[in-house]
Amino acid sequence: MTALPQQASAFKPEAKKAPFWPILWNYVRPYRASMAVTSICSLLVGAAVALQPLVIKFIVDDGINRPHSAPSEKIRWALIFVGLYILLSYFRIYVWMAGYRILVKVLESFLFTLRSRFFRHVQGLCFRFHDQVSSGELYNYIMGSPIASVRNFLQQFAQNVPYQLVSWIVAFCTLAVFDWRMTLVVLVTVIIIIVVNRRSHRVLKGMSSEFMKTESTVSKYVADMLHGCREIKIHAIENQVSGRFDEQIGKLRFQGQQLLIRQNAEYVKPEGLQYLAMAIIYGAGVYSCIYRDMTIGEFFAFVNSIGLLMGPLMSFLGLNLVKANAEAGLERIMRVLTTDTSLERRPAHLQVSLDEQDQKARSGALPCVEFRNITFAYGQEPVLRNVSCSIHHGQSVALVGPSGSGKSTFVRLVLRLYDAQSGRILVNGADIRDYDVQKLRSNFGVVSQDVFLFQTTIFENIRVVAPHASHSHVEQAMERAFVNEFVRELPHGADTEVGENGHSLSGGQKQRIAIARAILDQPRYFIFDEATSALDNQSERRIQLAMRDLQRDHTMIVIAHRLSTVRHVDKILVFEKGRIVQEGTYDELSTRPGLFETLLKAGE
Repeated sequence: MTALPQQASAFKPEAKKAPFWPILWNYVRPYRASMAVTSICSLLVGAAVALQPLVIKFIVDDGINRPHSAPSEKIRWALIFVGLYILLSYFRIYVWMAGYRILVKVLESFLFTLRSRFFRHVQGLCFRFHDQVSSGELYNYIMGSPIASVRNFLQQFAQNVPYQLVSWIVAFCTLAVFDWRMTLVVLVTVIIIIVVNRRSHRVLKGMSSEFMKTESTVSKYVADMLHGCREIKIHAIENQVSGRFDEQIGKLRFQGQQLLIRQNAEYVKPEGLQYLAMAIIYGAGVYSCIYRDMTIGEFFAFVNSIGLLMGPLMSFLGLNLVKANAEAGLERIMRVLTTDTSLERRPAHLQVSLDEQDQKARSGALPCVEFRNITFAYGQEPVLRNVSCSIHHGQSVALVGPSGSGKSTFVRLVLRLYDAQSGRILVNGADIRDYDVQKLRSNFGVVSQDVFLFQTTIFENIRVVAPHASHSHVEQAMERAFVNEFVRELPHGADTEVGENGHSLSGGQKQRIAIARAILDQPRYFIFDEATSALDNQSERRIQLAMRDLQRDHTMIVIAHRLSTVRHVDKILVFEKGRIVQEGTYDELSTRPGLFETLLKAGE
């Protein structure tokens, strides 16, 4: 068999690493003015911090040890410099708080932009992507450690780097003037610490990346288990699932322990060097005071400035470790953001208007939906093989056949959840790829076997497709779908909360809500994907009545498991192994030898 052409890969877990700084700047750029103000505040704070220890030199030398001065004059000068110290302190606190408030707004806006773009991008990706990446994994990307690590780095970089840089420069230059030999000792120590830290950076970046991979895998598993809680209880497999959960969390615990322990060990290395440097500086300072001309004030200023020299350095080194986590997190996020949909997109100016095309098709008696030699596969094995058929406006068509014969795939291709590898699908005479995807899908009202309901009220679950619909329009849709029959019996009526995925409702009630939702959206065409296969007889009759009502003035595609439910459709397409093997009305096919007759007898 000839291999099918491969469509664009949905997700590339080993995609080429994106440059960290250009990507980060792309998201921060809209807030560059606020970031500049934050940086200026940070610089001012840094200057104040650097000057505070140096004031001590003047308190000692020009106050306490002021030569040839009376005690009252010494006190006066000491108090002047103490006042200067207090002014610098309060100035530093005020400016720091002002800069922090601005930075918080920038950070939250940054997170909003990144999360919003991520969510919208994921919503626009085709089903081939969602077949590979779970919702739990995607949730972890935008709400877990990947994006948190990026935020943490951005905050530390914007808030600390300018302040620590200027405080380091001021302190270093001033102390070099006091005693360049002692300052040289600090410089040598700085170089040694930087060399040690670069190696730590590489090690921890790899460990952080591995931890995030494990965290993503565990998140995917936990999301599945929480989502399947009802099934777990039904099959009484709580113990097995809990054991598997402990195993997954155990992996995360082990890697988390190893990462934190290694991080701590890497932090300790430069800290140990710092203590050694301080011991050397204390010794050199004592020697300079005894045997050279260093004043006591200069010695105190030097000792108090050691923190300014080593603190920013330690922070810079720590920032490198934070950056390692942020790089790993941003890489994971960008792998999703740089993933392209496998659906072919037409530029807006080349797209066809569905409204205009619908009018042309009706006036020219063109089919509503037409398949021309369609072949499609999710992987290598075709699910549909050279399928050709047509559905005309106002016609109701049922798709029947054994499980796995291609019925649901037929509908997915009509909705363009996937693109076929070969052949063409026409809607109102135009290629389906010539329409805007969202506008195309909005013209189909879909009621599937597994109805998804949001954790809100019945009323809002119906109105979700038309947020601005009036209360009366929602009521009309509910009436037409027989929702009011059971809503009247609920304590809060349509304002009743349905719980997670509608667990408080029966299957038939959820189906009727789905029909009301589809009706409210006012689509041109309806698709019922095995909407009655798992319902009791009473619920099925209600769904059938709603479908008959819609059938009078809409084009309808029905995927049916129970053949008795398709007696009144205009045409039946019988699928087998990805091909249409029979076509006709219920009466024609039920008396004609073939697969439909076999299925009909098996159902009886």
